[in-house]
Amino acid sequence: MSVLLCPALLGMMACSQPTDDAAETAADRVFLNGQIYTVDESRSWAEAVAIDNGKIVYVGDNAGAARRIDKNTEVTDLRRQMMLPGFHDSHIHIMIGVLADQECSLLRLETTEDVAARLKQCTSLSGIGDDGWILGGGWGEWLWPEANPQKGLLDAFFPHRPVYLESSFGHAAWVNSKAMQLVGLDADTANPPAGVIEHDPETGEPSGTLRESAMLLVKNHVPPMTLEQRTDRVRAGMALAHSVGITAVIEPGLDGELIAPIVNLADAGELDMRVLASLSPINWQPATFDKGVFEFLEGREQWRRSNLDVDSVKIYMDGVIEYGTSPLLEPYEDEAYGSGDYFYTQDDVDEYMARFDAMGLQVHVHAIGDAAIRRALDGFEAMREANGMSDNRHQIVHLQLIHEDDRPRFGELNVAAVFQSLWAYPDPAAIELDIPMLGEERTWQMYPIGSVQKAGGRIVGGSDYFVTDLNPLHAIEVAITRQDPYTNAGLVLNAQESVDLETMIDAYTINGAYQMGLENVQGSIEVGKRADLVVLDRNLFELQAAEINEAKVIMTLFEGRTVYE
Repeated sequence: MSVLLCPALLGMMACSQPTDDAAETAADRVFLNGQIYTVDESRSWAEAVAIDNGKIVYVGDNAGAARRIDKNTEVTDLRRQMMLPGFHDSHIHIMIGVLADQECSLLRLETTEDVAARLKQCTSLSGIGDDGWILGGGWGEWLWPEANPQKGLLDAFFPHRPVYLESSFGHAAWVNSKAMQLVGLDADTANPPAGVIEHDPETGEPSGTLRESAMLLVKNHVPPMTLEQRTDRVRAGMALAHSVGITAVIEPGLDGELIAPIVNLADAGELDMRVLASLSPINWQPATFDKGVFEFLEGREQWRRSNLDVDSVKIYMDGVIEYGTSPLLEPYEDEAYGSGDYFYTQDDVDEYMARFDAMGLQVHVHAIGDAAIRRALDGFEAMREANGMSDNRHQIVHLQLIHEDDRPRFGELNVAAVFQSLWAYPDPAAIELDIPMLGEERTWQMYPIGSVQKAGGRIVGGSDYFVTDLNPLHAIEVAITRQDPYTNAGLVLNAQESVDLETMIDAYTINGAYQMGLENVQGSIEVGKRADLVVLDRNLFELQAAEINEAKVIMTLFEGRTVYE
């Protein structure tokens, strides 16, 4: 790909002067010689696009685009590279920022020895607050039996400084003795509602692993970062998203504190991302809220800005299967967990959903186990009966285990199915944690993307970053292959649930725009729409499925401006 001055247009056409026809006045930018998949209604292809004032003014062939070029136009030769609408991630934790330099990252470590080596490196960190708290996370649950790392390893490296490290799933924290001492957490501390304090079976003392709402017993004592520090983290997160072609996100679990840096960037004119904030008074923490949520949501207008919508609310139906904190229709294989506990009664879910919908809010539901998913769908059905068919674009995310009777209900209730399709292969978590909890038969039924689509459901894409990689190309590949995208080898997770490439491009473009209520202004490459675009180094439709994640993002545009190259 190269940027050209008009006289150097490869000899293929003459530079045109602006005409009196307003429809053919010169554009700010023109892209030629591309393989442009528009994702319009007919899923058509084009070879050229013209952009003016942040919007698409022409889609078609090179000759037509040439009439939009004058001496001031920036012309780019795509050299047969692929252009797509900017990717939409409909469930991602990126606008809360990425881990800062002074935090301990355990992301993507493959062994406990690797974790120990990284912890040793983290001893050099200055830490946060007067006590020098060591913060961070990303540890893999599958590295320890029953996903239960012990405080002893942390104590060895940090005997005098408190440590709080969240897991890769975001549903557990690993803490050391000093942290528990500072907050008064001991063997007599009771489990909070919807939370679990793991204990050493011999001593009865807390082991160092806190699940779900129990995380707050320590987290609420962690010293806060400054607004400037948090804003810098959000800038870094936005840049990371741009690097993989993401231009729009639904960010779940934001309270007044977590949304403040996003508002800060919007007020400074620096928010180069379309954001739908899915609000919650308990932020993204896995837990339950009470009826005070309605007063919290009534104050949401204070945060609305250009590129920042706030008409969404997140609610947890459950925790995660791997910890036994997600209710199931049939008991866990491990009898100690029974069938799991619900976060809310059905009456509470019905009331919350009906009132949220009446407030004009999208209801953004975290639901993983089949019983929790059914409870959510029953809530949406009660909501529809109470309010009629609204247009608030409700969605359920994660959807690890869906009973076959519930798969048609997504289409029937007009509730989007937001899958993290990168999880739809037998990764270490599935082998080491899910099979012991679910048994092989239920494990091999996980993430039934194809069944939901065939039953009329809208398939939407999301990464759940930081839990897993945010690159949409990884998720798109796995949705097709149902196999490890990094090795292209190993077991396949129920090949019958595979979907095609067109479905997954829709999931990350026009369907994501629909979930944000923005399908008329973005999500496809059409005249009049926003010029939020991504350029890949190769055409995905010309690749074998196992090669899709080898494609690279060459350029990302936001409002016609290059925000990554």
